[in-house]
Amino acid sequence: MLLLFGSGIHAYQRVYSSELISIYSTTHQSASIHKLASMLEERIGELQMDIGIYPRQTAEFYLISTEAEYQKISKGKAEIVEFSDAFYSAREERIYVRGAEAVHQNYLKILLHEYIHWYLDQLFIDAPLWFHEGMATYHGNQLSYDSYLLYIRESFLGDKGNLYRMSYQYPASREDWPQFYYSSAMALRFMQNKHPKAWQDFWEIVAESHKQVQRIRFNQAFTKSYGLSLWDFHQAYERYSKRQSYLYLVIGINSLIFLSMPVIMLLVARKRRKRMLMLPDIEESGEEPILPVQEGEPGDKDPN
Repeated sequence: MLLLFGSGIHAYQRVYSSELISIYSTTHQSASIHKLASMLEERIGELQMDIGIYPRQTAEFYLISTEAEYQKISKGKAEIVEFSDAFYSAREERIYVRGAEAVHQNYLKILLHEYIHWYLDQLFIDAPLWFHEGMATYHGNQLSYDSYLLYIRESFLGDKGNLYRMSYQYPASREDWPQFYYSSAMALRFMQNKHPKAWQDFWEIVAESHKQVQRIRFNQAFTKSYGLSLWDFHQAYERYSKRQSYLYLVIGINSLIFLSMPVIMLLVARKRRKRMLMLPDIEESGEEPILPVQEGEPGDKDPN
């Protein structure tokens, strides 16, 4: 989650530090924090290598130990922040995360998700929310089978995946939050997988700006690499989403048919057996069959 407001914090001590990340906490952390940090750094390294850009700054994580403390930090901010497990404050350039014991999702994925927000903030000016959440969800490996089903449903039923609406603010209704994240991830996947050459050019432009110790405006890099305005890209994505929803629907129906074939065959066999049992029995005769005598057989005597 990307947050554009700040908050003051005190009495935090650094419990882990490296060239990539620093972790702060108000409570003592066990040795497991080093294992977690090591796994996070591995994922971060893979992301940076994939993108080809290596920020000079260190990302700062602040572990929130209690619910009361988290509510105090998130007070006055958007509702989506209060119900979140973590958020990134762009004003402070800090990542706030609930303690692992209070989070029921994959903790490592949550940390990576928020790091990606921080990472993009080091590179861009005015990157839209759909790009932020798309990168964080897709490259944070937070898509699931259920998310695809939700994406298909919303593609048929409405326009909640509208990129322009997702450029400026989060949905007001909590029930729309999952769709917001998944639609953003699908838009990012469309941007990356359907336009691989433009995707490569896009990051090369961003990397060149980063070498000059500058952040680049997202629209500038996007238009130059994709040759499209964001509005035209939005229209192309809408058409793609419709086609994908029909494709996923066909695949889903075919999968259900395939999975139900054993059941169908069993029902057909039972019905056929039932019909056979309903047929009347054929009575057998006790007489021996009379075999015809063939003329000219050996042993036959001439009656004359």
